Amino acid sequence: MATLSHPAAIQKKTLLKKDSKYYDLPGVDPVGKPVLYIYPEVTSDVSVRYLKPEQLTTTYPSYNNGWHITAHPNGDLYDSDNNYYYALYWESEVAVSHDYESGFYVETKDSATFLEEKLSEIGLNPRERNEFIMYWLPKMEKDGNNLVRFMFTNEVESLEPISITPKPDSMLRMRIIIKKTNSDPKLPEQELPSTFMRKGMTVVDWGGTEINENN
Repeated sequence: MATLSHPAAIQKKTLLKKDSKYYDLPGVDPVGKPVLYIYPEVTSDVSVRYLKPEQLTTTYPSYNNGWHITAHPNGDLYDSDNNYYYALYWESEVAVSHDYESGFYVETKDSATFLEEKLSEIGLNPRERNEFIMYWLPKMEKDGNNLVRFMFTNEVESLEPISITPKPDSMLRMRIIIKKTNSDPKLPEQELPSTFMRKGMTVVDWGGTEINENN
């Protein structure tokens, strides 16, 4: 898993707004797991560059001044040695700002249903939803209830910019941000964007962050 940390982020107090009052939350040291799927209309050679490579700590397949792969319409990826990958994966160190003025309070018992509903509403396909849930559900079901919000393409791109050639016709980048909580903070519910519509060459990138309130 990727450790997304920065001294300023760790020291900073995050403010949670409730009924015109602000409550301090502890500084955080979040953890994430980004994977990127590519679906061209026809089998194509595709290059992906991570524009802040100094942030990368681990990549799979190996990042050699970019990823250069052959992508198939069903999402299968192959490198120049014909090795198969279902997605591109990386770990990185990124300073993340956490805004909790809106979000979702999710009780442990409701975690699976919440993810199924919201990921479908966002526009992940069944395979992407399954792989997302298999990774994040155990974290949501462990150690109590959750405060959740999502980051989407523009916000993710500002933190982890990438360049893809040929340029996708449609792209969704998404992160889930999870914080354990003992009580419902009565936040306004986050307004999600319109369901992602796939057209032409499509790229989907999901990952997430766990807020560690012990830091």
